[in-house]
Amino acid sequence: MRGVGPMDDFRLLVALHLGLGEEKVGSTMRLTEDLGLDSLGMHALLLELVEHGYAVPTPDSLRNVVTVADLQAVVVAETVHG
Repeated sequence: MRGVGPMDDFRLLVALHLGLGEEKVGSTMRLTEDLGLDSLGMHALLLELVEHGYAVPTPDSLRNVVTVADLQAVVVAETVHG
């Protein structure tokens, strides 16, 4: 079932990129350990997010990103505050 809030939409984009069902991607899931993203996978995901209107976060802001929610926070902040 598709969510209705911004976090759900962001999770859906992440899930689709990874070829998973949205229910398989939780906001507290770790990008590397739980979802298997490496640096190349993260780069590809960021490009996908850009295609959907999000801005690319700075490398410094990505330094402490661990979970899907962390990634959403920095991507949305960069998109809104640029």
